[in-house]
Amino acid sequence: MLWLVNGVVKMPIKTIEDARTVTLEPKLIVKTWIFDPPYNIGFNYNSSVKDNLSLMDYFSLIQESVANMFNHTDEGHLFMVNYPEQSARLLPIIESTGWRFKQWLTWVYPSNMGHSKKRFTTASRALVWFTKGNPEYYHKAVVQPYKEDSKKTRAMIAKGSKGAALYDWWEINQRKNVSKGYAGWANQLPLELVERIILSTTKEGEYVGDLMAGAGTTLEACNKLNRLCWLNDIDERALEIWEKLQ
Repeated sequence: MLWLVNGVVKMPIKTIEDARTVTLEPKLIVKTWIFDPPYNIGFNYNSSVKDNLSLMDYFSLIQESVANMFNHTDEGHLFMVNYPEQSARLLPIIESTGWRFKQWLTWVYPSNMGHSKKRFTTASRALVWFTKGNPEYYHKAVVQPYKEDSKKTRAMIAKGSKGAALYDWWEINQRKNVSKGYAGWANQLPLELVERIILSTTKEGEYVGDLMAGAGTTLEACNKLNRLCWLNDIDERALEIWEKLQ
């Protein structure tokens, strides 16, 4: 199923297809891709999503998906969300498609679940940033409060500075069943995380793409920030959620 709007696109383009083969209209150029694939850890999403692929099949899924994104990008960004160990394995595979590694960010979240007696508790995911060409990056589009009160920081504030640029680690709560906007979708990305990416790498009216869009956090952020949006997911249940976000 495909929704296309003729002329100026003001509504999201939405498809229910395989991320490896879904086709984007040639005239539409995506500036930033959000990529939150299955983590291949045996999680039971539903019958349409396989999360227990062999390592080679999983590598192929990721490689073909990011290659598809690369082919639909002029100059732009790709941000992949995954566990750190999986991201380390996937980094050279993604680079092999033409994407250039830019930076490894860490999304940190407090967690009361998954505590282990055999290793440190996992409470983070990697947010790996890739680029194609030399796209713009707006380093002060999102800021944080200065961590110290000093003569220097007071002078910068007096000159109009609203804060310091973000670090390479972001502490943002997960979107859980008690969170605002939770749609009952496994591993639903928090709105703040996606907003930071979009604000830092796009301007109003530019396209943001998400080929495994799930509950539609990317659409939610694009609506709020006046960006255009391309959504895709293999699970048809996502369509009902996206329609509610219109």
